[in-house]
Amino acid sequence: MEGSAAARAALGWAGASAVAPWYARALYADGLLAFRAGENERSAARNEEALRIARETGDPKGECDAMAGLARLALRNGKYAEVVALARSARGRAHAADDLEAEAAPLHLEAAGSRLQGEYAAARDLYLESINLNQRLGKPDMVSMEHHNLGWVELHLGNITAAEAWFRERDLGAGSDAYGNAWSDLNWAAIAIKKGDVDEARRRYEAGMRALDEIGVVLDPDDRTEVDWLSAHVEAKAC
Repeated sequence: MEGSAAARAALGWAGASAVAPWYARALYADGLLAFRAGENERSAARNEEALRIARETGDPKGECDAMAGLARLALRNGKYAEVVALARSARGRAHAADDLEAEAAPLHLEAAGSRLQGEYAAARDLYLESINLNQRLGKPDMVSMEHHNLGWVELHLGNITAAEAWFRERDLGAGSDAYGNAWSDLNWAAIAIKKGDVDEARRRYEAGMRALDEIGVVLDPDDRTEVDWLSAHVEAKAC
C-alpha cells in the first residue's frame, strides 16, 4: 500500500524521532494502516510507541490518537470493556486539553464498545453525540458512518422504522468512502430480513458482499458482527 510505504519512509528518516509531534503522528498513521491490513502486532507496536512519545512530549492529541488505535485493537480482540475504558480515558484527556478533534475517534469507539456489549441504548446516545461533534468539526464522512451505525443499533432495538430512516440518511449523505458505500446494500438487506422479504435480502446481501470483496479490507469489528448476523439470517430465511 502506498500509504504504508509513505509512513514507513517518514519513520525511517534520520532524525525523525526528534520531530515532535509529527513523529507520533506518523507512528499512529502507520498503526492505523497496519490495522486496516490486519497486521495487529505492528499496529499495537506503533500505537504503543506513539502513546509513549506523545506523553513524553506533552501532546494530548497524540495521546488520544494512540489510545484510539489501541482501543480499535481491543475491539478486534473482543475486549469490549477495555475498549470503553481506553476510549473514556482518551475523551477525558481531550476534554482537559479542550480539543474537540482529539475526542472524535474515542467517542466513536466508546459507542462501538458499548454496542458490542449489547448496551444498545447507551450506544445510541453516544452515536448521536458523535454525529453532533462531527457536524461541528465539518466531517460529513464520519456523520454518514454514524448514520449507518445508528441504523444497526435501532435494528437491534427492534425499531425498524427508525433504522430505515438512519439508513436513508446515510445514503443521502454518502460521499467518496468506498467502505461505507459498500455497506448500503447490506444495510437494506437487513431491513428486508426484518420485513420478511427473503429474495430482496439475498439480492442485497450478495451485492454488498461483492462490493466489500472488491475493496479488500479487513472488516471493522462491529461491522464483522453485523455481517455474521446478516449472513446467518439470510441463510436461515433461505432454508
